[in-house]
Amino acid sequence: MVKGMTPYSIRMRGVRHAASRTFRRAPKSQAQLGGIIRSSMEAIITVDSEQRVVLFNPMAETLFGWTAAQAIGRPLGDFIPERFREAHARHVRRFGATGVSDRQMGSQRPLHAMRRDGSEFMIEASISQASCRGSRFYTVMLRDITERVRTEEAMRDSLQRLKESEARLAGIIRSSMEAIISVDSAQRVILFNPMAETLFAWPAEQAIGRHLNDFIPERFRTVHEEHVRRFGITGVSDRQMGRQRALYAMRRDGSEFPIEASISQASDGGTKLYTVMLRDITERVRAEEALRRSREELQQLSDSILATREEEKRRIARELHDDLGQRLSALKMDLAMLGADIEEGRGAEGILGDIAAMNGVIDDTVASVRRIASDLRPALLDELGMLTAIEWLATDFSSRYGLPVSVDGADADVPEQTAIAMFRIVQEALSNVVRHADATAVEVHLAQADGRIELRVQDNGVGWDKKPAGSGPRRSLGLLGIRERARLLGGSVTVDSRPGKGFCLTVQIPHAKGV
Repeated sequence: MVKGMTPYSIRMRGVRHAASRTFRRAPKSQAQLGGIIRSSMEAIITVDSEQRVVLFNPMAETLFGWTAAQAIGRPLGDFIPERFREAHARHVRRFGATGVSDRQMGSQRPLHAMRRDGSEFMIEASISQASCRGSRFYTVMLRDITERVRTEEAMRDSLQRLKESEARLAGIIRSSMEAIISVDSAQRVILFNPMAETLFAWPAEQAIGRHLNDFIPERFRTVHEEHVRRFGITGVSDRQMGRQRALYAMRRDGSEFPIEASISQASDGGTKLYTVMLRDITERVRAEEALRRSREELQQLSDSILATREEEKRRIARELHDDLGQRLSALKMDLAMLGADIEEGRGAEGILGDIAAMNGVIDDTVASVRRIASDLRPALLDELGMLTAIEWLATDFSSRYGLPVSVDGADADVPEQTAIAMFRIVQEALSNVVRHADATAVEVHLAQADGRIELRVQDNGVGWDKKPAGSGPRRSLGLLGIRERARLLGGSVTVDSRPGKGFCLTVQIPHAKGV
């Protein structure tokens, strides 16, 4: 053995001598190969059968932070994280025995390498082997794929987030309480969510591909197409949820319903897509119409009450003037005549006659006062109860208008507010019969059941037709007043009538209401 040389150095010198003889035979090939190795964009590392480095090109120096002089002769494990060294050694041994490797550039999972400072980085590698004078050499070509791996991971994360976002969006679309319909630039349906299926009664598979006009009443189609065309150009729409007048859509059976809608647009591959979110506002429109009608009715009722009060004041003033005023004037004249008789010394018989006539005028005046007071509020209502007061009212109507009115039922101990309301309801109902029914008989029935008081007023008159607009009880201010009195007590009013079959008014009020 040469002094100062190890067995490994001697072997490496033999390898270099063999390589030199080979390169002397092919100096041009040697120069080309050396140039390729030095300029390669991949790191190239060659190891012997003991996995010690015998070649370490400039790119390997750059990647691993080792100079070639420092790297040559080192075991390959110095360039591999410790946790992977055993697996790598097994792979090289197996490759040496079989010549088969699963490490091909671009066709395997990333590996890990280690720099001189101990930091790790991702690599992609391919391995080859060759023999020289009975010695086996392994060459690894590798590249740093850290950035590529990061990019791929970022792409995978982005794709995963996109899939999750799409799944969330699909879930929102499926579970949305609004119908969602998307159409392409030709206004052909491309999305039809479950709520749209419910509203329009079209299954999605039959709706997709259909023209949007199939879901719009014919009289609105031209206007809608113009709106979408203008929206596509300007991006401005007057259709925003909750900020427009009601639109109309059409179900599969041709029936129409009011909707509220908002529209948006997006581009996909140069094609404009329009998405409409809409909801059925049938109940809201009905409620708004009912509220509008109720306001109109209440306004009419308020005007009627004011007019009725004025008419009542005029009636009372007229009765006070025409009835009580005349009687009191007559009484004053009788007193003056009585005084004159006394001054003239008229006999007692004449004076007594004047006094008797005056008593008659006073009795008539008292009766008139009681009648006027009863019209304003019958004393029977406070003294004898609701049923008795209603019976008196029935008798008064019969005597005034020649209309037979019968009353039956059991009296009820009800709050004063309820008793007054029931009395006024009967009074208004009988007035309506006199004015409109052309009836020959009326029945008033009062009953209690399940904590409620039920009043029924039925006549045998001409009835009314509920169908024609603007007729019937909706235009009756008297009936509006009855409904309002019942509503204030938490009650309800129902009407049953047909032309020629009479009219039946039923009022139900909670017994305890108003206590």
